Amino acid sequence: MSRSQLLVLAAIVFIVSQAMAQKPPPAVDSARAKLQFLAGRFTTEVSMPPGPGMPKGATGKGTSLIVWALDSAFLMIDEQSINSLLGNYKGHGMLYFDPNVQQYMLTMYNNFGDHPSYKGDFFGDTLVLLTKVPMPGHPFDQKLLWYKDGGTVKLKVMNDIGKGFALALEQTATPVTGKAK
Repeated sequence: MSRSQLLVLAAIVFIVSQAMAQKPPPAVDSARAKLQFLAGRFTTEVSMPPGPGMPKGATGKGTSLIVWALDSAFLMIDEQSINSLLGNYKGHGMLYFDPNVQQYMLTMYNNFGDHPSYKGDFFGDTLVLLTKVPMPGHPFDQKLLWYKDGGTVKLKVMNDIGKGFALALEQTATPVTGKAK
């Protein structure tokens, strides 16, 4: 074989090996497929139960756009809502399955300056994600529960401030007809 033929063969082998390395293994595809119920454009309704400093609880409405990004490796989340406790909330996040640690990971950023990072897994049909919220003077554990409920998607935010997990917020996301852009 001539030198140029060897060079072409080596280039082909390199290109094929790179293409094969970029395809995720079937387990990663399966893990990502479990997140599909979260993708779409939604209207949201939020409720917060009564508690200290909030005897009547709080409610709100908003929108959520969750789309696949970066070759369908991540779900990109854009949230906006207005509620009677927090006012105008805007959040942006990335949700993905990390094959290196075999867990789902979520990092959220919002207009209040928060940027919690969660990790977890599915238990049955519910995605359960956990983090430690670094509240000055009193950090606490937070758990997100995401699941399909008939034609809607539910999100429950549970906080544990030392007495066990308690519901802090519940969101019902209803799909908007039409395609997400």
